[in-house]
Amino acid sequence: MRTGFSHWAAAVLSGLLLAAAFPKWDQNYLLAVALVPLLWALRGQSRAAAFWLGLVSGLTYFAGLLYWIVYVTRVFGGLPLPLCLGVLLSLAGYLSLYRGLWALAVNWGEARGFSLLWWAPVVWVALEYGQTYIISGFPWELLGTGLYRFPVFLQAADLAGVYGLSFLLVLVNAGIFLLLYPLRGRERRRFFQLTVLILILAAWVGYGYYRLGALDKLAAASPRIKVAVVQGNIKQGEKWKKEMVQATLDRYGELTAQVKGADLIIWPETAAPFFFLRTPDLTGQVQAIAQAAGGYLLFGAPAYELTTQKEVFYNRAYLLSPEGNVAGYYDKAHLVPFGEYVPLKRLFSFMGIGKMVAMVGDFAEGKVGGVVSLPQGEVGPLICFESIFPDLSRAQVQNGARLLVNMTNDAWYGTTSAPYQSLAMAVLRSVETHVCMARAANTGISAFIGPDGRILWQSDLFVPAAQALELPWLKGGSLYTRIGDIFAWGCVIITGLELILGRRRRARI
Repeated sequence: MRTGFSHWAAAVLSGLLLAAAFPKWDQNYLLAVALVPLLWALRGQSRAAAFWLGLVSGLTYFAGLLYWIVYVTRVFGGLPLPLCLGVLLSLAGYLSLYRGLWALAVNWGEARGFSLLWWAPVVWVALEYGQTYIISGFPWELLGTGLYRFPVFLQAADLAGVYGLSFLLVLVNAGIFLLLYPLRGRERRRFFQLTVLILILAAWVGYGYYRLGALDKLAAASPRIKVAVVQGNIKQGEKWKKEMVQATLDRYGELTAQVKGADLIIWPETAAPFFFLRTPDLTGQVQAIAQAAGGYLLFGAPAYELTTQKEVFYNRAYLLSPEGNVAGYYDKAHLVPFGEYVPLKRLFSFMGIGKMVAMVGDFAEGKVGGVVSLPQGEVGPLICFESIFPDLSRAQVQNGARLLVNMTNDAWYGTTSAPYQSLAMAVLRSVETHVCMARAANTGISAFIGPDGRILWQSDLFVPAAQALELPWLKGGSLYTRIGDIFAWGCVIITGLELILGRRRRARI
């Protein structure tokens, strides 16, 4: 079949519908049909055409989703606009390869008689799993994350993680497509396909209501802990200026006084813009704030350790006791490329691209699954975009964390969609692990998230804020916490086996 304008338009339409389904546009209902135009465009195409249609659809989606990269690289990276657009298109182009491969696999499977109802979702999950870990990984807004505003649909994530939700959404899209455009000679299968769709949706919704009820009972019977988040609203362009350090501490001191009495008070990532413990006078001020507040204070600050060879820098979260003593710390385990280290440093230094964090040297990684201890139990800090990686929060809950804490600085993103997207992804981490999350963001969006994914409170952007809330202190844990990504690995294995066996069958023919 010749690939015409209507096919390319359908591919672009799918990308636009997907982008519109995510924050801050939040037309989430589009998730159920966004892939239907692309599936229509793929039918009967050659392998090469299918790949390019998927790539164009993915490029449209990711360019619309990640447009904020232009803002970040232009304002804080100081890059010329053409190079900013190049960075966006490079990342969007790389991520679009996964969509191109999915379209190619769907086309290949159709030619071999595979049913879209299982083949399309399986391949989608396999590729999302690759996107999560290949080349450092960037699982930004995986398909299932778009359901973050619908607690009933979210609960299946405690079985198979966000990948299970993505599987179900692709299955729904495939089912709707097959009902609208059945294969020739298979029109009679519509009733069977409709029955399958209804049964799966009924089970999905039924499990969601069951799980919400069970979590409500657990939360009602659980002890509680009073947690406070503080949002300093310090402009990114002023954050690292020496003359702003005292004003920053004064603001955090004033806001912290508003939530005095909380068991745990949380400041954002690098809220203390100096080397804590290495700068005695400023360190003393933070300790005095913790003492006056009468609770544990968890805050972000850069840190360095001296080794026999060099200084090693960390993006660290310190925990201070009510007496002002260091009770523990956590070092960020998954660093941001070009934000905290430069991959392929020689190449990118030659191109004039460096780090966008005003700090000497590259940061070192901390330990995955690290927690800090309160008298009540363990807390799992997630710094910045660590909240988008399911394995990090899962490891912390396995290590005893009964509360997840996301400390971040989203001032980089301005008023773009990125802060809203960050919040959406954080919601999934609570659902997957059945523990609450407290989110402290420098300029917003700060929030409290329940163990069922409900957003209990959230701040506005670019305003100072201090809010305390009593949260259930749940033990946490779910099937997903225990077994991890077995479901996603299963999809990877099935995809690989079918591709290998399918080629062998063709070779024998």
